[in-house]
Amino acid sequence: MTNEDSGNKVVVVVAHPDHDSATWAVARAIEEGIRSAGNVTATTHDLVASGFDPVYRKADLAHHRGLSGLPADVSREQELLESAEVTVVLFPVYWWSMPALAKGWFDRVFGAYDDVSHGSPSAVRNLHLVALAGLGEGTFDRHGYKAALITQTMHGIADYSQIGEASIEFLYDTESKDPAVHEQLIARGYEIGAEMARRAQPAYDRVAV
Repeated sequence: MTNEDSGNKVVVVVAHPDHDSATWAVARAIEEGIRSAGNVTATTHDLVASGFDPVYRKADLAHHRGLSGLPADVSREQELLESAEVTVVLFPVYWWSMPALAKGWFDRVFGAYDDVSHGSPSAVRNLHLVALAGLGEGTFDRHGYKAALITQTMHGIADYSQIGEASIEFLYDTESKDPAVHEQLIARGYEIGAEMARRAQPAYDRVAV
């Protein structure tokens, strides 16, 4: 079965404006890892190129209050996510958090699942975040930045949205000048992709026969 014919799908959402960045290099490696399964489709969603507006505006608030329908651009984002078994979101770490584009995407798209009904689960079934950090792991651990991002994303977003399976992974030293470090980042990206492909397949397909 080809990737195009497969009903198993992973959506890779990327929040970075530079396609030559480490974030995009890892995203491409994740795509390759997903496709290595042979029966899983990888669909990459470039938030910058899509023109998605991350600003939570009056239309979002009106929908939240049950006064209007879902904004059209948010509806399109949700349809994309609901078409997939797994959603992977990649973003660089800016000021020890996710950039405005990624945060606004969560605000508007994931927040809209909680509108009107207030407390209904997200339609996203499986979420994996990949945070690309310019500095080393020691700095993140020493100052509590890693723990803060985990709390923000896993508790504040995934748990609140009642997502059944969620995780976050940090890839460090993306600003290193050492080619070996970048090779390790790419290799890890491929491994992440292969794991996401496994998650996207029905349970009976994961069992060796």
